[in-house]
Amino acid sequence: MTRKAKVTWRPCTCGNMCLGPLTFHPEVKGQHIQLSAGDRRASRNPRSFHHGVTFSSRALLVGEKVRMRVERSVAGWHGALRLGFTSVPPGSAPMCSLVIPDLTDRPGFWATPVPVNYCSPRTELRFWVTHTGCLRIQTDGGFEHKQKMLQLDTSKPIWAMIDVYGQTRAVLLLGSEKKSLFCMRRSCPAPRIRATEENCGYDQVPEEILSKMSTKSLELNPPLFKSNEDVRIDDSNDEECCVVCYFKTACVLLDCGHYCLCSQCATRVIRDFGTCPLCRQCIRN
Repeated sequence: MTRKAKVTWRPCTCGNMCLGPLTFHPEVKGQHIQLSAGDRRASRNPRSFHHGVTFSSRALLVGEKVRMRVERSVAGWHGALRLGFTSVPPGSAPMCSLVIPDLTDRPGFWATPVPVNYCSPRTELRFWVTHTGCLRIQTDGGFEHKQKMLQLDTSKPIWAMIDVYGQTRAVLLLGSEKKSLFCMRRSCPAPRIRATEENCGYDQVPEEILSKMSTKSLELNPPLFKSNEDVRIDDSNDEECCVVCYFKTACVLLDCGHYCLCSQCATRVIRDFGTCPLCRQCIRN
């Protein structure tokens, strides 16, 4: 069932150079999304990795760069933020649980995943549509992405799509900006929300995930990577599954005694974080 997408705004009094207010669409959003901070913060229930699809509150201009910050993450899921655009007005089509592939399989939608390594809390990103019809993404951590959006007509009004997916649990819109011939145009000023330890960081792995695995306190003699893991976990399999991808068998024993990562995720966790995703103890090996 589609949802009504009509949103009434008070007239902008900032002047002709203002791009207008920019928030998340307050009515068209995933069922696990809650909005706060004047509809600028979108938070997903950490017990689920999906149903976190959101849209911008208004259509954007070509070249208008949307700025946002990742605020909270949870290590118990695979993948992270997905960003894109659509020429289909929000609410005119049934809401889906995922941007990729549920929406991107349809005409008028285009999105791409942002690597988990560039979606840690406090990361700031900006993304926009170029005049040549490309999706551009940049982060303050050095990630840059450019991709031609083959099935998106940029001559039509376009809305931003932000899927608060996987490990990404909460994001904050910081506004938008567009360079004109003589100046930089910006969206309506909004109260500044600083990144603090209270609003930016990692959440605990949900109990529902922890209950599906048992932690083992074993001696640290076994090799770091040791067992066949290329088996998909189902309800009848009593092997522990990786708490990051929640897909492959956990086969890596950490210094703390937790036996909770597959070899692929262990490589990334050790390289990028250096701590156990369950207890946060440092990993020495």
